[in-house]
Amino acid sequence: MLGCCLPAAARAQAQQLRARYDAVSQRLLAAFNTGDPLNLYALTAPAYQARMSAAAFAAGTRKFYVQTGAWETVQFREAQAEGLTYTARFERETEILFLQLDEQDRIVRFHFKPEPVVRTTKAGRVPTDNPLATGTDSLVERLVRPYIQQGHTAGLALAVIERGTVRCYSYGEVQRGSGRLPDPRTTIFEIGSVTKTFTALLLARQVLRGQMRLPDPVNRYLPDSLPTLAYQGSPITLLTLANHTSGLPRLPANIYQGSVDPADPYRHYGPDSLYRFLMRYRPAERPGSQFAYSNLGAGLLGHLLARQAHRSFAQLVRRRLCRPLDLPDTWLELPDAARPRLAQGYDEKGAPTAAWHLAALQGSGAVKSTLRDMVRYTRAQLGQVRTPLARAIELSHQETFRSPDHAMALGWRMARQPARTYWHHSGGTGGARSFVGFDVQHQRGVVVLANAAEDVTAIGQALLER
Repeated sequence: MLGCCLPAAARAQAQQLRARYDAVSQRLLAAFNTGDPLNLYALTAPAYQARMSAAAFAAGTRKFYVQTGAWETVQFREAQAEGLTYTARFERETEILFLQLDEQDRIVRFHFKPEPVVRTTKAGRVPTDNPLATGTDSLVERLVRPYIQQGHTAGLALAVIERGTVRCYSYGEVQRGSGRLPDPRTTIFEIGSVTKTFTALLLARQVLRGQMRLPDPVNRYLPDSLPTLAYQGSPITLLTLANHTSGLPRLPANIYQGSVDPADPYRHYGPDSLYRFLMRYRPAERPGSQFAYSNLGAGLLGHLLARQAHRSFAQLVRRRLCRPLDLPDTWLELPDAARPRLAQGYDEKGAPTAAWHLAALQGSGAVKSTLRDMVRYTRAQLGQVRTPLARAIELSHQETFRSPDHAMALGWRMARQPARTYWHHSGGTGGARSFVGFDVQHQRGVVVLANAAEDVTAIGQALLER
């Protein structure tokens, strides 16, 4: 008799457990949709709150809300050893929710992860102008072909610089269905975080002119009303902004507050928002001691350069970099005549995206450019272009920080290998990816620009390291 009853008892216990979890999952949904992260936080157990503060939880939740939009439905998925999983459908995407409760139905653990994306492959062979006539042509084809045949990618423009020779290649389309290959001279791409190297070069220029110094505290160029940004007497400096050792977070905690457009998530973040963050920010480590990549730090550096010059950051880039380097199609704010030449971007799922505007954080990722201009920019790094910025470029290549895992110049990452040292940076926006790298000793450079949110760093590095 007991053996017959056990399965029924186990089923009843499982049903009770499921009912408890289902009820909490619905409360989670309702609390999330209030827009107040603290309503969610109130559902968590003391053990959870001991691991994560309310402030950190709120910042992460606001970012997640911008990404997903409203939570529409939650549906049981499966039971696991330590909790239950659910399919959570949001306005803009679907996530898998893991949930673990204590005896009082308080949340001990919960987290979301994206539902796995089913990758597709394009049916036909994506067109290219690669002539497949040289070993370099064949290597580019071997590296790019798997990338461009993925269903969610669109177009790619690539250049390989070998001493005095430049080879350019185009794959795919500037916009799906257009049938137009990216044009190295006219197609404009978002270059994302490669912008940080422009920002650092502007700083190097000012240093050589004696108008700024790398060890200058950032407060020297900020409004007097802001508190001193220092840890135990060690200030955040211009140098630590340029090499990602300032200790500033990747993004400011208040970036997702207020009216945020998920398609253009930084457009709303102006100087007033930046100053509100800095007013409350307290450094937690000595600047210059550790590497921590910071879009905020690079964005703040661009803002300080603009304040010191009494010009907009866009004006600085155009007048102080683009003119002497002959980069006619490199912009932060595209003029109306150039807008039709901007490659249509696509996200990780292949959906069209809008170009980003970074407001107070322009120095971290706002530049847009053509392959032609970025080749010339890279050739200037190699010393192949005569320019009045030559000394500033050389200064920007000097190593400023090294740890077991990271080596940094000004803005540029450094890869130190037994056979070579090369400088590089990758970039990304909602619908674009980029890579620029160069080896001064061997006079080799690579530029990769793509209008889809699929990383191209491995392609660029493989071409540099061959």
